[in-house]
Amino acid sequence: MTVPLYDQLQAHKPELGREGNRGLWFERFYDQYGSRNWDILKPDTHHTDIGNSHWLLKHFNNKKVGNSKALAHQSWMQMRLTKSLKGQSHVFKASWHFVTGMGNPHPVENGFAWHPTLGVPYLTGAAVKGLVRTYIENYLDDNNPENPNKKQLLLQWFGSDDKDSRKQECDSRAGELIFFDALPIEPVTLAVDVMTPHMGKWYEKGGKQDSAITSEAVPADWHDPVPVSFLVAKDITLLFSFAIREYPGQRPSSINLDEVANVLQRVLRHEGAGGKTATGYGGMQQASKALDDLHQKIAKAEADKQAQIQQQVERQAKEAALQQMHPIEREIAEFSTTPDAIKALEANQWSEINQKTAAQFLKARMQQEGIWREESKAKNPSKDKDYQRTQVVLKYLL
Repeated sequence: MTVPLYDQLQAHKPELGREGNRGLWFERFYDQYGSRNWDILKPDTHHTDIGNSHWLLKHFNNKKVGNSKALAHQSWMQMRLTKSLKGQSHVFKASWHFVTGMGNPHPVENGFAWHPTLGVPYLTGAAVKGLVRTYIENYLDDNNPENPNKKQLLLQWFGSDDKDSRKQECDSRAGELIFFDALPIEPVTLAVDVMTPHMGKWYEKGGKQDSAITSEAVPADWHDPVPVSFLVAKDITLLFSFAIREYPGQRPSSINLDEVANVLQRVLRHEGAGGKTATGYGGMQQASKALDDLHQKIAKAEADKQAQIQQQVERQAKEAALQQMHPIEREIAEFSTTPDAIKALEANQWSEINQKTAAQFLKARMQQEGIWREESKAKNPSKDKDYQRTQVVLKYLL
């Protein structure tokens, strides 16, 4: 194969718009292949506008991803589901940059985890579950009499007392906790960071018998740094949700969800989430105000939705009532105000034969609205609008 994928499409490829799915662009429209052998282009002195770094900077650096309405709706749906399962939702904001999915295969050497439909970085429910479990395995002190038995806790929360099936004391089962995907609650700003590993060959070949004596496979200070660009989120606030898995006829779980929330808060604050946490990426702090704002937005959205439903019901009832009316009565009812209907009567909207009928329906409408005035109590009847309108309609009733 000599022609890179999408090669003939490059000239016709449109620029990605503000609302475009950059995750799809990242995964499917990488275009830094050479014209031969699918080799990755590398910048040089005369051609700096090619290569991985150029591609990332051009399409992703300082770009916002995610649709505000779609993210708000997804957060609303997840929180409603969590509430129906008697679970908890919490919001955490990254203290610094956040990167996820670096191990995913990609030509830029470091991948990125994109939500398939929302086009934003996220953490899968499995990843959140793994974070919480790893923290318990590493930091829960079995020797403290105040702490629960670690194996029993792991079995209850996650369904197995040890990740190694050979060391398990109990049969695996479904854990009693459900962890949902951690999703951004608002659009995310991306950035491009760079790491410069100095001893790449040592990590790649070090320790192997056939390379132990070569200079490039030895960890030493004579190696040249190799800059590697990778994508990060520099502004991200995530919604974390979890609940208890319940089955019909099963006794209620004894899990205290406040304890789960406490562990989640500890692991995100001390350990971080995603990749490169050892170098400071992925640390998160609980954002209580953001959660309160999210609750308010959801409450408003629910109120707006109920109002829309009520308006639709009223509209359908009105339409049904209109269908039962006399044709002229229906025409009068469709005027937004009574004065507009009176003006139409004066403008001869109805024929002479139907004018009296229209006036009768107008009288009924005015009586229903309490503005029918055959006599005026005003000192100057000419300024009594209801009286004057009544007189207009009376002319057609005679």
